[in-house]
Amino acid sequence: MAKQLTPFGLEVKRRLLELNMTQKEFCQQHNIPMNRLSEIIYGDRIARKYTKKVAKVLKINIPA
Repeated sequence: MAKQLTPFGLEVKRRLLELNMTQKEFCQQHNIPMNRLSEIIYGDRIARKYTKKVAKVLKINIPA
C-alpha cells in the first residue's frame, strides 16, 4: 500500500512543482536532509525545526 501525503505534504509538493524544483534540489539548496523532508511530507515524523524551515521557504502554512 502506498503512503499517503499529509495535507502539508501535498502543499509542499504543489509549491515545488510551481517552482519547478525537485525534492532533492530543494533539500540541497536549503540544507535539509532528504529523508527528513520525506518523513515530514508523509507524516512519519513531525521534525518541527525542518517543518518550520520548509514552510517559511515555500511560503506555506505550518500544520496545526
